[in-house]
Amino acid sequence: MAMRHLQINGARLKTYLGLFCTAFIIISAVVYSRQQKKILIVENLETGEIYAETPIETGDEVEFEWEHSFEHIPWHEYYEVEKDGSFMLHTISVAGFGAGIPAEMDCDYRYEDGLIYMEGIGSRFDQFNWINSQTALKQIRVNGDCLLKGTDMPHHKKIELYIEERKEEMQ
Repeated sequence: MAMRHLQINGARLKTYLGLFCTAFIIISAVVYSRQQKKILIVENLETGEIYAETPIETGDEVEFEWEHSFEHIPWHEYYEVEKDGSFMLHTISVAGFGAGIPAEMDCDYRYEDGLIYMEGIGSRFDQFNWINSQTALKQIRVNGDCLLKGTDMPHHKKIELYIEERKEEMQ
């Protein structure tokens, strides 16, 4: 009789231990995920100088605003931040077509306020590398707010924009 009682308690103990371990794993995952923070960084590839850093989240919009170097017309690129820290190009808007502007993309087109919007593009980028032009790059926006202007970075230098995950300091 005493042995049967121990087996029942042993079964209960296993159940309680299983529930405890499951709860511990879930709580640890939540705490760990809250400690991870995504940071959008704009950096000089040659010197390592950081021009901008800002917290970023999945679903945030990153917009590049350019002036086309030859046509001198506005060009906007709209990206969405993906869960893995990459960028999904959804939309490009331009004032017209000319040298180097993609005129026959497999996407939807609409015309609004003097701009042609090419939507539903769906091209993924891990990061952006470019040689900065203080005249061509007007600004980079995050969720509609100016992060930095082309004139905030040196002319004709190699620049990279990427997302890095960092652990937050526990307080």
